[in-house]
Amino acid sequence: MARIAAIFPNEGSHYVGMGKDFYAKSMTVRDYFDKAEKLLGLKLAKTCFLGPKEEQDKLVNAHTSTFVNDVAFYDPLVKSRRKPECLTGIGVGEIAALVCAESIPYPNALQFVLRRAQLLETWALKQGGAALSLSGITLDKLQPFLIREEGELIITHYLAPDAFGVYGSTEAVNSIEAELTGIKDLKTHHQLPRGPLFSSKAAELEPAFNKLLNECMGELPLKHPKTAFHRCSDGEYVGTIEMVRDVIIKQYSLPVDWMRTVAAVNHRGFRVWVEVGPGKIYSSLVRRIDKNNMVTNVENMTTLQAVVKATG
Repeated sequence: MARIAAIFPNEGSHYVGMGKDFYAKSMTVRDYFDKAEKLLGLKLAKTCFLGPKEEQDKLVNAHTSTFVNDVAFYDPLVKSRRKPECLTGIGVGEIAALVCAESIPYPNALQFVLRRAQLLETWALKQGGAALSLSGITLDKLQPFLIREEGELIITHYLAPDAFGVYGSTEAVNSIEAELTGIKDLKTHHQLPRGPLFSSKAAELEPAFNKLLNECMGELPLKHPKTAFHRCSDGEYVGTIEMVRDVIIKQYSLPVDWMRTVAAVNHRGFRVWVEVGPGKIYSSLVRRIDKNNMVTNVENMTTLQAVVKATG
């Protein structure tokens, strides 16, 4: 049987209808939703299944609903005797991965994700700016475009050899998009406005995150991951409780380096990747980074059955 590395996606992968099939067919998945709704006081199932998209895109809803889907979808995979031996994720997906690695209990992580999202919502409004994903351009060709009259753009995501995420003022983002229009095979996509996350500018949030984590954990300690876990900032193996805390507190202070993360997991011998949660954005990038990787995803019963068949 194949050794599986699991990816837990970030918000931005969310879509109207996510989780509906699993919720209807798995009592365990439904239990994750029910516990979250009771604890947080949010109508997560309704938001996930019915939207509307504008409501789902709100920062607090996007973070909490994606997180619940990520964690809930892991259970059917494990019960299908396809338990991953390595975990990683991006954004709220990293927190979901730590829950599945048994480093942080689900109820405590839920409260942290919700309350952190509320902090981020206020911060993002204050910061302003815009984020843009670019696909079909290499780093050496992108870099000359980042210094603009409207202000410098910073790279927040190194996603593949020809895929990146950038942040800057709205004027700078619109400017680079206009200048790059027409380049063959280049695609751009505006991301939801979240401020300069995954950059050094977010380091100012670390004290608030540290305080919030302590409040949400109470007397409970963080635990050593029971399943191998790699952080997405540089692919480093997280082997201590202190490193787990660093991942949670400093998560948004560093760019995502998905290329290094994939390389680190590949180096350990993992070539089968399963994206656990809504969509298949990050698993498709794994394939672009190294075509020797086999990628698939779990977001409903149909995809789960396909994973079981492919990894048998």
